[in-house]
Amino acid sequence: MADFRRFAKPGSEWTGSDVEAYHITVSSQTRHKFFGVPHLPLPAHPTLVDFMNNEDSQNVSGHAKKLLYYLFIAVCYPFLGNELAVANFMAKLLETLGYDDHRRIIFICHSLPLTICGASLSAEMDISVIGDNEVLMLVRDNKESGDLAEPEVIAGAIAAYAANNKVRVASQNINLPPLASMTIPAIIMNAATNPVFYKIPVTAELSEAVARGTYPTTETRLPVPPMHRVHVHKNIPEVLACLEAFKQFVRN
Repeated sequence: MADFRRFAKPGSEWTGSDVEAYHITVSSQTRHKFFGVPHLPLPAHPTLVDFMNNEDSQNVSGHAKKLLYYLFIAVCYPFLGNELAVANFMAKLLETLGYDDHRRIIFICHSLPLTICGASLSAEMDISVIGDNEVLMLVRDNKESGDLAEPEVIAGAIAAYAANNKVRVASQNINLPPLASMTIPAIIMNAATNPVFYKIPVTAELSEAVARGTYPTTETRLPVPPMHRVHVHKNIPEVLACLEAFKQFVRN
C-alpha cells in the first residue's frame, strides 16, 4: 500500500507487510504454466536414480548413500543442533543435479548487500548459485512454520538484482550497461524437505523504490506453483522432477 510505513531493516526481518509496502503480490500458478513443460522430467543421473528408488541406504551406490545421509541429517537437524544441515543437503543435491555446470558454483551462506530506505544492510541467503560473479539463483531455509521465509527470499532477490547490475557496470572485464529487469529463480525449503519454487521478477523501479523507501507504481507479481508436503520415502521423485525442470531458469 502507498501509505504503508517503510523501515530500514535487513532481509532476515522482512515480513508480509514489507512485501505489500513495495507493491509485491504472490499468486498461485499451475505447475504446467510455471515450469513451461507438459511433463516434469525425472533426472537420469545414476546417483539420483538410486536416491529416488531406494529407501535402504545399505543397498545404494556410495554417492546416493551420502545424499540419503545428508537428507537424514537435514530432517533431524533440530535434534543434532546443525543449523546448516538443510543448506548442506540442498547444496549436494543441486550439485548432483548439475546446477553447478558450466561456469557456475554453489555458494553456502551468502550475505548480499541490501540498500533499503537509504541504509546499507544485508539479505542473508542459505545458498546462492553464482556464475561470472553474478547471483543466478537463491535458496532460503525456512526454519519456522508458516511463510516467514517468503519475504526474506524476495528481499534477497532484490538485493541480487542490485548486486548483479553493480558487477555489470563496475567490472572492467565486463563493462556492460545495467539491466532494466531480471528474474531471479529462488527456492524456499519448508520443514527441511518441502520446496517451494519462485521466479522473482525485479525491475529498476522496484529496486530503486526499496533503496529509497518509496512505493513503486508498478505492481510486481510472483507466480508460485502448488507444492505438496514432501515425505522422505514417498515424494522424492516428484521433488527431483521439479528441480530438474527448474534448472532451465538458471542462466548459464
